[in-house]
Amino acid sequence: MSERLRDNSDDLDALVGLTAEALGMPAVYVEKDFWVTEVLRAASAEQAIALPDGSVAPVTFTFKGGTSLSRVFGIVERFSEDVDLLAEFPVEASLSARHKILKAVDSAVRSHLSFEDDRVAVGSSTKGVKRYATYAYPTAAQDPFSKEGVLLELGSRGGTHPSAPHRYRSLIADYAITELGEDESAWEEFAVFEVNVLAPERTLFEKLAAVHDAASRDDTAALLKHGRHFYDIYRLVRNPQVAGVLEAMGADYKQSLVDDIDQQSRAADFSSTPRPAKGYASSPAFDSDHPSQEAIEVGFNAAQQLIYGDLVSLDEAVASVHAAHELL
Repeated sequence: MSERLRDNSDDLDALVGLTAEALGMPAVYVEKDFWVTEVLRAASAEQAIALPDGSVAPVTFTFKGGTSLSRVFGIVERFSEDVDLLAEFPVEASLSARHKILKAVDSAVRSHLSFEDDRVAVGSSTKGVKRYATYAYPTAAQDPFSKEGVLLELGSRGGTHPSAPHRYRSLIADYAITELGEDESAWEEFAVFEVNVLAPERTLFEKLAAVHDAASRDDTAALLKHGRHFYDIYRLVRNPQVAGVLEAMGADYKQSLVDDIDQQSRAADFSSTPRPAKGYASSPAFDSDHPSQEAIEVGFNAAQQLIYGDLVSLDEAVASVHAAHELL
């Protein structure tokens, strides 16, 4: 069995530095990517849940959110530091059995990282529904725009269609193997693993639905938090692969996807506003004269700190949606 790089801090620091220099990224983010990868590796492994009739069924997990857009698809160029996972439970599973799985995932991550309780902070938790935990990895690096530790947002409310399996490994593993000629067996963490990932077209519609709902209600708090969505939406609608998928979608399929997102939101007791009759491009979120624009701009500007690629303006983000109005 290969040695664990996370147990050899000098080697890890050296690889972080080399990778950061080669990629032109701050070392603090390359280091965090390494730990994000290891949290995801442990958390996404299939679990087995006990059902009321005494049988056992598999529980699978789908990776979603900004980290998947940047690290799996290469669509966005911003640092996303959380691991957003969706557990897919059998409908007949009890809340208690579901919660055991959520706790088992947390335990699996702790065991994989060899972290004691003092390195783990459990945040928001709802029995059988969600469990959020932050894993504080050892680091000397500090960044005013980076959160401390890796936040695992493990939930069970949301849609997992469409999705597909993808291969995954850290930035430093990719660099060491492809550029430095290291063997995959050099370190345990160099091994690639497979994770099920939500399709970017669904992520696009989820983000459109979120900003549309917040703007329709002129919810300042939500709009301030949704600033990153406008950048992500810009990158998604301008991505040739995503645009191609949207063009190939039939109107009925697209509507069913939008309806499912709204239904999932309502089932989770989240606010939801139906898509405008003319599509999301006619949403108040993309109307420069709407009262919500002030909060949108503040949130958007705050999110710029985490973008490592080309910056875009809010006007460009809005224009990209209007240009793609027939697809949305």
